[in-house]
Amino acid sequence: MSDREVERGSGVAVWRQIGEALAEDIRNKLYGPGEQLPPEPELASRFAVNRHTIRRAMGELELSGLVRIEQGRGTFVQEHAIDYAIGRRTRFSQNLAAQGMRGHTE
Repeated sequence: MSDREVERGSGVAVWRQIGEALAEDIRNKLYGPGEQLPPEPELASRFAVNRHTIRRAMGELELSGLVRIEQGRGTFVQEHAIDYAIGRRTRFSQNLAAQGMRGHTE
């Protein structure tokens, strides 16, 4: 887990800082595809905030497509999230290969 602490009074909402820290953990593969994130009470303790703040951060992660929230089960890293650079001469196969994936047709 990243050891980033939330900075109160920094001008960036605490829930946003938490969301960014968790997104960084996902990008750094601390939580793999399909893996469950720690429960709300554990995250609240880690960041020294209340569960409402954690829920707000998780909601934003869900909107961004990084995680899926299953009521009563937990929050899970999305299975097929792909970082895809948009730009001139971007090749789908190269983007997949850079992430250790292969494309195929069915």
